[in-house]
Amino acid sequence: MKSTTSFIFLIGLQLCAISGTSNLIEIVCQSSEDKNLCYSTYNNAQKADLNGLAMMGLNQASGNATAILNYVQERMGQTNLEPLVQQGLIDCANLYQDAVDQVDDSIAALEADAFKDVRAWVEAALSDAVACQEAFTQHPNVDAKLTWNNGIFIRLCKNVLAANKQLAGMPR
Repeated sequence: MKSTTSFIFLIGLQLCAISGTSNLIEIVCQSSEDKNLCYSTYNNAQKADLNGLAMMGLNQASGNATAILNYVQERMGQTNLEPLVQQGLIDCANLYQDAVDQVDDSIAALEADAFKDVRAWVEAALSDAVACQEAFTQHPNVDAKLTWNNGIFIRLCKNVLAANKQLAGMPR
């Protein structure tokens, strides 16, 4: 009987942890501009606290920024590019190299509970992504894949900022 009671107690604790995570996801995603992306970013969070959710968002943003940088570098190797497109890709490569570094700095800042630094680094990465996007505004159909992925990165950064805002407001 005692082992059955312990088992039921442990299941109850796990359900509370999952429910608590679900509530945190709801809080973060309600303040997000892209709620669907926010929910899909955190849908695998089983027992994450708010710090864990922010770290998940940063890790996803880091992977996304790295993939964009790799794609841009691959595109730069093509020989049939118009000069304006080539220059836009060079600009985006430089910007995304910075963005990757800034997201990595954000991860280190989050690990140190330096929420103002997280915000500053993520906002800098976000600015780099916006600048890359603007490099192609005169030729919006030149690279739909880059434009699409760049938009996702921008929204991921905004989701991280929403989680970080909640973290910064918590008593420590």
